[in-house]
Amino acid sequence: MSSRDDTVNGDDTARGTFDRRSFLAATGTVATSAIAGCVGGGGGSGTPTINIITWEHYARDDVQAAVESAVDVNLEITKSTSSADMFSGWQSGQDEQYDIAVPNNNYVPRFAEAGLVEPAPLDDLTNYPDIYEKFKDFTDGQLAVDGTSYGVPIRFGFYGYGYDSRDVPDHEESWSVLFEGVDGVDLQGKVALYDNHFKAMTAAALHLGFHDAFEGDRVTLSQSQLEDVKAALIDQKKSYLSSYIAGDASFVKGIKKGDFHVGHSGRMNLTNMWVDGNDWVKMATPKEGSMSWFEAAVVSKQSEHPDLAWEVVDEYIAPKTGATLAREGHAPSVNPKTSANLSERRNELYGSIDPSRLDGMIPFKAVENEDAWRSAWEEIKTA
Repeated sequence: MSSRDDTVNGDDTARGTFDRRSFLAATGTVATSAIAGCVGGGGGSGTPTINIITWEHYARDDVQAAVESAVDVNLEITKSTSSADMFSGWQSGQDEQYDIAVPNNNYVPRFAEAGLVEPAPLDDLTNYPDIYEKFKDFTDGQLAVDGTSYGVPIRFGFYGYGYDSRDVPDHEESWSVLFEGVDGVDLQGKVALYDNHFKAMTAAALHLGFHDAFEGDRVTLSQSQLEDVKAALIDQKKSYLSSYIAGDASFVKGIKKGDFHVGHSGRMNLTNMWVDGNDWVKMATPKEGSMSWFEAAVVSKQSEHPDLAWEVVDEYIAPKTGATLAREGHAPSVNPKTSANLSERRNELYGSIDPSRLDGMIPFKAVENEDAWRSAWEEIKTA
């Protein structure tokens, strides 16, 4: 989130598959090569090995080769499908197996508060000064505990809605389109929402103007706000809803078939469609703000090569390597200088982003009283 945008309140749907080394680690049987970085081992050439647990795109051959050639290191990469699994694994001792993890932004404080990771040496990172100011703010904010930053942002994406421009003209981009339609366009029964309480209810909350709910460390709806969100989603279901969609495949299939003309979506989902030549689908970034994800790398306290590990992290946001990762993963880097290493077409898809478009990014956070959200969602689904 794979479509990287499949992130739901700190959990993630599949973006790759665990390899054999993950299975061995999970069962307590760890291959020697998988722990080389933390015990000081390396390849037969004597080149140090750094072990990383991260998403599938980081394990692509071109991305791995770019890092290894720039840093002179051997990378052992385990593909994960979930930030939650990364965190629980490190709590269970995998912090001794891996030098680096790359979870979603909202998991970095958990790693830090559990005492699993080193502070990030931001002043020593060559490429960090070049990242978007918005992500420096996130580094000093969400990625920090008691004023100390523990993670370094790598790449990002955000939610909005996709629409079929053949049926829906350009319009003011707003979450209200999913709930009230577009003037002059019949969208009755032609709008899709994610079948997920967090994604659907945050969209409704932003539509209703509950911006205060997104301040602080958690997303917090008052009881009256929760009731208003529930009512808005029930009304939307009766008037505009085509279907609740499970994820990317459902969105792509539905909008191609014409089952709906507007659908709740992550930007990476649309990017993948554009790569396949479907330029008729457009991405809207609602004026009220967008729930957003970004990945941030952390380094284990148990690593015997912490300086080298941070070099590897820094290389992921270097202009050339960051561009390679963007190309392989169809998601933009936090470093706008990657755009110089992407073609004009690729820049349109996942290159440099106008910083003003980042102003409305609302990073994923935990939910206060999530049981009440789940209960409300069940009422919505059965209404």
